[in-house]
Amino acid sequence: MSDGLRILSIGAHPADIFDQSGGAMAHHTARGDWVGCVVLTHGARVHDKVISDDMFHAEEVPDGDTLKQMMAERSDVKAEEVKSACRALGVEDVWFMGADDAVLLPDRPIVRQLASLLRELKPDIILTHFPDEGGGTWNPHAVAGRIVMLAMGLAGSVDPGDRHPPHQVAQVFYWGCGGASLPRNVWDARGGYYNDVFIDITDVVEKKLAALDALVSQGYGGAYARKRIETSDGAFGSAAHVAYAEGFISLNAETHYYFPVSSYALERARRSDHENIEKVSYKYEA
Repeated sequence: MSDGLRILSIGAHPADIFDQSGGAMAHHTARGDWVGCVVLTHGARVHDKVISDDMFHAEEVPDGDTLKQMMAERSDVKAEEVKSACRALGVEDVWFMGADDAVLLPDRPIVRQLASLLRELKPDIILTHFPDEGGGTWNPHAVAGRIVMLAMGLAGSVDPGDRHPPHQVAQVFYWGCGGASLPRNVWDARGGYYNDVFIDITDVVEKKLAALDALVSQGYGGAYARKRIETSDGAFGSAAHVAYAEGFISLNAETHYYFPVSSYALERARRSDHENIEKVSYKYEA
């Protein structure tokens, strides 16, 4: 496309957009596509060093007003970390919707708010959580995916008070790390979903690590980031026959005029078995 793609990554929590699709985002910003991010919740309750770690070991938590103030401060810290992580990937535009992550629900206000944003930004592609991840309704990632789907439907029509015309999204790619993860509970065992799209991120692993390293309050930097790259992106890479990859589940089947065979499939078919093993065996040394 001569004008480039418009890609919007929408996560439930501040770190989600980076550990799930940071590499793909880095590729598209480098190519000149527009990439934006939306964080649905303030995320102060999730993996935060003060709220979810220090408070866990305290004899009692502060009173309600004090705790609310602390959570607001931690939300600001997380927002600044998100901006730093975006810069590491070349992403300039990020929106914080500020929903409380205590009990995230696909209610009317947040759906309308996101739908209005979709009409304004007009993304071609959305990257987000699988709407059935981890059992559905009680999993905030799954709820975020459902909020996105409801907002997409609403964005395709008019809404009183919003002057932006309707907008249709061309394709959705759900994050496969949650939607087609290694089965480890009864909810993961259902559905039989699988990643049908892999993005080779071998050349941008350093950028993705820099983004994760920015998420200090979440504990995602340092050793965790490197462990995650090897175990998750490395596992996806093995499945995709490259060193590191991100996996995605596409919402809609694509229509083509000719059979779509990727350059990766053709190149792999022309390499020997040992040459393919060597390609997958590359390891990033941080």
